[in-house]
Amino acid sequence: MPRPPVRTCLAVALALLCSTALSASHKETPGAKERAAAEKEARQLVARFDKGDPGWKVRVEALVRLAQAGPAAVPVLAEALHKGPPSTRELAAQALVLFAEPGTRPALERALADPKPGVRLYAIQALSMFGRLPRTERHEKILRDDPSFWTVRPMMAAALARDDRPDPAQLRKLLAGYDPGKLDSARLGEMAPDFTLSDFGGKAYRLSQFRGKKTVVLRFILFDF
Repeated sequence: MPRPPVRTCLAVALALLCSTALSASHKETPGAKERAAAEKEARQLVARFDKGDPGWKVRVEALVRLAQAGPAAVPVLAEALHKGPPSTRELAAQALVLFAEPGTRPALERALADPKPGVRLYAIQALSMFGRLPRTERHEKILRDDPSFWTVRPMMAAALARDDRPDPAQLRKLLAGYDPGKLDSARLGEMAPDFTLSDFGGKAYRLSQFRGKKTVVLRFILFDF
């Protein structure tokens, strides 16, 4: 059964749910004690997925907390991407989109051959955060032959063609400032609550910007799965 589109907002070329931008934090450059605490929290978050995906709300909360943990979470995520069960690998690949750390390239390249489509999709997106992917024989083969026609192939097409400047630090700030308590607050027949979405490059848009327009349509590029 497809998951709610909010997951796509956070992960795919994905827009990211956020509220206000967070000012620069010491968590981006932690000391030894802070780094150890961030790594411990990252391991605890990742472990929640070891027995299967606990649901989209837990996933959003985990991504917010990993963004708050900052780069200290990267070694834990790289290890989980390499050794974890399917749901854990998928979370790790999705979270690594927020960092673009050069040391994660080998793990992300290996993940392009992962048997789980979601891992492959997020690995492509994470690699594209370094910039446009080169048209190598391997990348072209994924674009042409990957069995996930509606997810992995379109993501590879976007990664091979993107011409923007990815800003993972801005994405982390936006996501770290999001309050997960605001999840699932919209109700049919009521005024939509104001919210902010950021695009693939980290630029934020508020719903209130479009007040007075007759129709506002949100289109989430690619598909959830």
